Amino acid sequence: MPTASRRYKRKSRKGLKALIWLVVLAILAGGIVIFVTQYYEDAKLGLEKANYPKKYSEYVEKYADEYDLESSLVYAVIRTESGFDPDAQSDAGACGIMQMMPSSFEWLQQKRGTEGEYTTEDLFNPDVCIDYGCYLLKYFYDYYGDERCAVAAYNAGFVVGEWLADSSYSKDGKTLDKIPYPETSNYVDRVESAKEMYIKLYN
Repeated sequence: MPTASRRYKRKSRKGLKALIWLVVLAILAGGIVIFVTQYYEDAKLGLEKANYPKKYSEYVEKYADEYDLESSLVYAVIRTESGFDPDAQSDAGACGIMQMMPSSFEWLQQKRGTEGEYTTEDLFNPDVCIDYGCYLLKYFYDYYGDERCAVAAYNAGFVVGEWLADSSYSKDGKTLDKIPYPETSNYVDRVESAKEMYIKLYN
């Protein structure tokens, strides 16, 4: 007949085993939670990067560096303009991945001394379109001295200068407090939002 001491020892061993199993289960549960959380975060990051891709990076990085632009800004403009579609063409006639108007393309070629080197069809070449798109973006950046103005001008052109001269839209004549064209206002907001996402995801 087992003594009280032996019964106590068996109960103690059973209690210890139960405790060990509880610890093991807790560790496993914790590991599963960590794995699922990490998987979710990785999947979420993957989806966000798919929504904000860095396509044609060889050209974007090259010309962003050449024209002293933030690559995040160039990616944001391309995403907003064409969704990275090199064959995009708007109803207004804008062409290519950075949606450049043929008239702007001709003007830029004159400024760069490359007049006649390219035709409108060349705007559907991502290398050419990103080159000239970045050149135009940098031109507006230098011309107005402000990124928001440069992005607005990329969409609306030199009318930005009239807005800056109007106190209804600019208090200091250098930055835009309000953009009177709803399309351009929405465009600038989308580019700025996309740029923030590119910085968040890739920097």
